[in-house]
Amino acid sequence: MKRLRIILVLLLLAFVSPTYAQKTKGKSKKQLQSEITSLQQEISTANQLLKKTKKDREMTLNEVSILDTKIKQRESLIRAYNEQIAVLDEEIHKGQRDIRNLNSDLGKLQKEYAKMIVFANKNRNHYDRLGFIFASKDFNQAFSRLRYIRQFNDARKTKMEQIASTERRISDEVEASQQAREEQAALLKDEKIQQETLKKEKKELNGQVAKLKKKEGSLQQDIKNKQQQAKKLQKAIDDIIAEEIRKANAEAERKRKEEAKKNASKGKTTTPAPKKEKGMALTPAEQTLSSNFVGNKGKLPWPVERGVISSSYGKHASVVSDKVTVTNNGIDIATTENAQARAVFEGEVASVTKLTGANTVVILRHGEYFTVYSNLENVTVKRGDKVKTKQNIGTVHTNKTEGKTELHFELLKEQNRQNPANWLSK
Repeated sequence: MKRLRIILVLLLLAFVSPTYAQKTKGKSKKQLQSEITSLQQEISTANQLLKKTKKDREMTLNEVSILDTKIKQRESLIRAYNEQIAVLDEEIHKGQRDIRNLNSDLGKLQKEYAKMIVFANKNRNHYDRLGFIFASKDFNQAFSRLRYIRQFNDARKTKMEQIASTERRISDEVEASQQAREEQAALLKDEKIQQETLKKEKKELNGQVAKLKKKEGSLQQDIKNKQQQAKKLQKAIDDIIAEEIRKANAEAERKRKEEAKKNASKGKTTTPAPKKEKGMALTPAEQTLSSNFVGNKGKLPWPVERGVISSSYGKHASVVSDKVTVTNNGIDIATTENAQARAVFEGEVASVTKLTGANTVVILRHGEYFTVYSNLENVTVKRGDKVKTKQNIGTVHTNKTEGKTELHFELLKEQNRQNPANWLSK
């Protein structure tokens, strides 16, 4: 009886299989796929913008910038492909390890089940249920034997279910591993195509840059003129925002004095509100708007529905000449003809101004934040208007001579310029 009890206790110990959780360093497969899709769309937009370039004429500086941007996008796409391939390679190796471990587990389960069957056959006379139970000396022994029979049958059933479950898991792992191999093979094929396309694009860019360098003198003058126009735009923006800050602070001071006067007439003592040492005084609603704006950093919609960044934020060398440094207070977005500029967030129109070289400039206020949309025409908003996120505010101007449609976009916290690319959705 003691031997039987020991065997049954051992058989009732649950067989615990290890849990295999997928651990992938860095970006997940889903994140990488999203990045690949986004880059493919950006490259498609760049191709659309470059389609109008005829083979019988040289590219303009704007088109060369777009081609340079497209090359950078394709390089990023290739990196994303390689990361995705590495993730799949890890999945394949992990799947192979899991299959080996599961096969080992299956072998153990089958051996244990075989021992149970052998034990049952050896003691089959005892397992003539009624005979085995009625052969008991007393009621307690009969009850114990009945319980052992049930426990043994339950243990055998559990072991069979574990075997079936493990076999299913092996089948699933084999199928997943095969699928990962097929995905990896397709990505390797696409990555090779992208590499070949990249070589052609770089060759094309080098050729176009060589042609433009023959006119380096005039190009440098054009860039110089544009930098002068950018300085004028910067001053105009700074002046407008400074005036907005002055008005906001004056209004806050007016309300404070008015409140103090009312309290004095009622014999109440006014506790002065804490005053900001610098910057713009905000109403509670404006503070909420500012917080909401910050909360959407990295998620703001683009100021045009489709486009590519043709000139990035900050200082960088010109595409054509490294002798010329371009300073950009925002980003330039090349887009399609008749494209609509749209508000990246809800707010109020702070200014609608016409400037030489920048056409119409619209400045929107979002609490203590400002967004600037330059090079517009047919503007549909006026100062003081409330705007909603993605609301159209005007048409991006198309330069017929250069054949470009480009929006200049800036983002500021009061008068401190930010890199807009960090705020827009990827």
